[in-house]
Amino acid sequence: MKLGRGRERFIAALGALALIVSLASPARAQGRYDDGEAHPLRLIAYLVAPAGYLTEWLVTRPFFRVVSQEDTAPIFAYTPQGGFDYETYEEGMSTGVTFESPYRALQRPAGPP
Repeated sequence: MKLGRGRERFIAALGALALIVSLASPARAQGRYDDGEAHPLRLIAYLVAPAGYLTEWLVTRPFFRVVSQEDTAPIFAYTPQGGFDYETYEEGMSTGVTFESPYRALQRPAGPP
């Protein structure tokens, strides 16, 4: 396939621009490299992650938008989930979790039985 003269110049200019931009702003890693980054599954994850990101934004979120509308919610049996309220949260009260020692409850009180 033979390209026209104008297209060849455009592709050459685009390649030159990409080269200039890549040399002008050197790439820097976001974190420190360690041997865990070279694990084969991590390398596969680097390749699969963009597909997952695109799927979320192009499929899942628009589908959720349709399903969660007031008119269509009964059709899809959608029920909204309650969010977490940071303003009224009290440690241990809403979850039932306390940070007391579990052994305190097992200790017997001092005195006659």
